[in-house]
Amino acid sequence: MSRARVRTSRFRLTAAAAVALATTTAGTLAGPASAETATPAGAAEVAWQGAGDAAFPFTGSFVSAGPNGFLGVRTDDVAVWMRYADGSATTFPKNAAVTYRGAAGADVVVASEGTRHTVHDMTKGGDPVVIDIPYELHEVNGSTLVMVDTATDELHLVSRAPGGEIIDHKVTGMPAGVPWKFYGSTPGTVAVETSAPDFDFRLALVDVATAAAVETYELGRHSDFAQVTPDRVLWESPYRHTRIVDRKTKQAETLPYRAQIALGGDWLAITGGDDLVVDGITYPNRPIVLKSLTDGRKVPLLDLAGPGSPIGDGTLLVPGGTFAQGRGLFRISLDASGTPVATMVADKQRPLGIVLERADVPSVYRFDGTDRRVTWETSESDLGVSLDLTHVATGRTVSLWSYYDTYIRWDGYLDKVIGAYNGAYTWKMTALPASGVGPAAVKTGTTTVDRGTSPRDFNDNAHADALVRDSTGNLSAYDLSQLRAMGNSEDCHEEGCPPVVRDPSPDVLGTGWNTYTLMTSPGNAAGTAAHDVVGRDRDGVLWLHQGSKQKLLPRTKIGGGWQVYNKITGGSDLNGDGRGDLLATDTSGVLWFYASTGNATAPFKARKKIGGGWGVYNLLTAPGNVAGATGGDLLARDKDGVLWLYLGKGDGTFTARRKIGGGWQKYTHIIPAGRNADGVADIHAIGPSGSAHYSGRNSTTRPFEAARTLPLRSDSTRFKTFF
Repeated sequence: MSRARVRTSRFRLTAAAAVALATTTAGTLAGPASAETATPAGAAEVAWQGAGDAAFPFTGSFVSAGPNGFLGVRTDDVAVWMRYADGSATTFPKNAAVTYRGAAGADVVVASEGTRHTVHDMTKGGDPVVIDIPYELHEVNGSTLVMVDTATDELHLVSRAPGGEIIDHKVTGMPAGVPWKFYGSTPGTVAVETSAPDFDFRLALVDVATAAAVETYELGRHSDFAQVTPDRVLWESPYRHTRIVDRKTKQAETLPYRAQIALGGDWLAITGGDDLVVDGITYPNRPIVLKSLTDGRKVPLLDLAGPGSPIGDGTLLVPGGTFAQGRGLFRISLDASGTPVATMVADKQRPLGIVLERADVPSVYRFDGTDRRVTWETSESDLGVSLDLTHVATGRTVSLWSYYDTYIRWDGYLDKVIGAYNGAYTWKMTALPASGVGPAAVKTGTTTVDRGTSPRDFNDNAHADALVRDSTGNLSAYDLSQLRAMGNSEDCHEEGCPPVVRDPSPDVLGTGWNTYTLMTSPGNAAGTAAHDVVGRDRDGVLWLHQGSKQKLLPRTKIGGGWQVYNKITGGSDLNGDGRGDLLATDTSGVLWFYASTGNATAPFKARKKIGGGWGVYNLLTAPGNVAGATGGDLLARDKDGVLWLYLGKGDGTFTARRKIGGGWQKYTHIIPAGRNADGVADIHAIGPSGSAHYSGRNSTTRPFEAARTLPLRSDSTRFKTFF
């Protein structure tokens, strides 16, 4: 039996009780093996509490059980012996070098420190027995130590005679192989699993009185548990089935569930996972089902149960719980009619169902590095916690999960790729019980996102957007984070891979935009934080649509006569006043500058002529500052597909053009794409053959990084016009 050190004060009863079916390790605890309170004197009879009596409190984990009490570990990592009769506790001192073990079905506790083992008889009391021997302790059977000489892999049974001498018996008749695992469910007999070099596993039954292996059974494969009684031996077979053999007749059968002999040998105690099935009957939750070996009756007990530990008087001690009583240790016994019943002995003072006691969600998210982690506290170790946030205005959501961490951090995205909108959100936290029993625990609340705005932000999430008009005249804002995610690799299979978008989802800003023949966004021309949109209709009238959070306001008339222009563009702050401006070329090739005013009723000043010769260009875009000059810049593509850069001087004029490169004729639209992490403007280009994102470098000689190619294409229906 391996030794496990206690690492945490949070215990799961279902995992802590290895009991007679597996191990009886208390974990590594403190102190010399002398109790702080006197061990009870005399072999007193057990005075079990009746069904109507209150169970005594015990907030810890169960280790092993004897007829008069059990060994446990409190939540402060202190080992204690608890008496059934009155709930009194004998505590053992705390020392990281000492390991405490119990003997299954006996009132014995052994404290081990190196080669020194101190045996406490918790019923008879008296001075503890000290055995110092250089073997490795694996099991305690009664007051006998089951040990292995690691130099020879030989099994020894070690005890101390009344006169004080150490009695060391080497076990004879063991099958070939190394002692692998130990099971001591019956005082006087030890079940030892051995492993031969060819991984041929066998189970040997060792008689403690004679120190001899009296029976051997072929396992075929490693087993996770075994049990021996005077009449039967059983072990786990593949698929969590149970193999039972009659020790006298050797007749065997395999049961399709995990079981152990209980209640004097006339009953099977069956445990399992969710929705346990026994003889075609499904039992909800995770109960323990007692099945009579004489008449086949089946009695389910508890809502959650771990494997039971025989305690030496024909009954079982079972960790588990009910929704009515909560968690604790339960004695499984027979009532006056011979029917199994469960009586709580020790109360863990915790509900069975999970309780979400606290949920800490920030009241405001700004995503500026100050946002706190989302944390919580539950009544038990939770299997998983989810946090669902819903934007009240749009109904868009994000679902965040934690399976292993004790916190959740929101990265500021909805659906992983759309920046979270400003405004009010509702949240719902759900904690799933690790036991799998009972409903999830839920808390709800509200929070707010306040991340401000950014250039080209039309849906109020501080992310730049592409404005797209479809063939029906709908105008939509596509978060450029979504469009860039269309280029992420689908071959990434590691945790934390960037999401891949196949079909981007936009925010619809309005309908009826087919009335306009030219459109652009000049930036915040009307003085608000949000960026605005202007459109020229077929009669040459220019209209202003002010941006307002996640919508565009009804249009206001700017003025007529704009039919003289064949191209308009905006977005760069050309005169350094903090607002975006408008540029337009007329049919004779003259470029005109319209400075914004910040006044919605008259958003632009009178035009100023920049110069002629601009008829050689068939596309203009004003993305902002891409090359580090004092003003906003202008990009122009000529009829040969060459893209040119005009650096803004900050006074509404430009320096001489600089050649960026050729091949840009494949794009139908080149649009501003907001600012990157370095604060430099990006552009987004799209055409019938695909699209690309170009990140600004703040350089006059090489203004953009290499293209990040994307699969999105312009077409005549959904993605007709970009600006």
